[in-house]
Amino acid sequence: MQNTFLVAVTALACALPIPAQEPAQRDARHGGGWLTDYDDALAAAKKLDRPILANFTGSDWCHWCKRLSQEVFATDAFRDWAREHVVLLELDFPRETEQAAALKKQNRELAKKHRVSGFPTVLFLDAGGNEIGRTGYVKGGAKRWLAKATAELAKAEAAPVWTEDYAEALERARKENKLVLADFTGSDWCGWCIKLDKEVFSTAEFAAWARKNVVLLKLDFPRKKRQSKQQKRQNAKLRDRYGIRGYPTVLFLNRKGEKVGQSGYVRGGPRAWIAAAEKAMRGKR
Repeated sequence: MQNTFLVAVTALACALPIPAQEPAQRDARHGGGWLTDYDDALAAAKKLDRPILANFTGSDWCHWCKRLSQEVFATDAFRDWAREHVVLLELDFPRETEQAAALKKQNRELAKKHRVSGFPTVLFLDAGGNEIGRTGYVKGGAKRWLAKATAELAKAEAAPVWTEDYAEALERARKENKLVLADFTGSDWCGWCIKLDKEVFSTAEFAAWARKNVVLLKLDFPRKKRQSKQQKRQNAKLRDRYGIRGYPTVLFLNRKGEKVGQSGYVRGGPRAWIAAAEKAMRGKR
């Protein structure tokens, strides 16, 4: 599977005990491919144009993690599937196996970011680190698990892919010769933002249009949802820079970050919204 978003992260409840090993040893054990460094996984996802499968596991204590490892990850069927479709990332939370302090910190921060509360949890992430799917232990062995994983990735492929990184959005706009669609939103409290997401941004018609025409940038101002301090600072700075007064506000930006058009909620579903967007964007690329 090839996507522009690319990253599959998987939270599974437990996995087989894995002693401290070099990456090559882990690869040999799992049949190749398991990374432990998040940045390496992102780089591989971008290079290979694949999602990341991130396995949040308690490898030396979690019963269901061990079952997932034995029944699925250790099988030839899974290894063959993974080589074709995903970048494998293991995010381990052992109780007895020693870990480097930096690895512990990375794994804790990723679990917090993605609200992982139990193991095993398997996430699918795009190349920007955004969650595009989630699963865990599935009864029935490798065949059933792979069917579930494939369905999650297929669903994600049909969905629009958003980044939350302004600099990354501008760089992609430059490389792809597109405008940036910047959605200033209050995703967990703003009624019109929620309607816009449901009626337009979550539709297959919008996803198909967006893949061809824009780079999607989500600039969220939630009241309950957790955000990193860095994300909050970036979004507040951009809100002030562009003079945002209310939500939702959708700006169209060129590759230099200059505003070239504006939209918001439009009645009539994806077709009406896209027509208004194309009018705002016309001749501005």
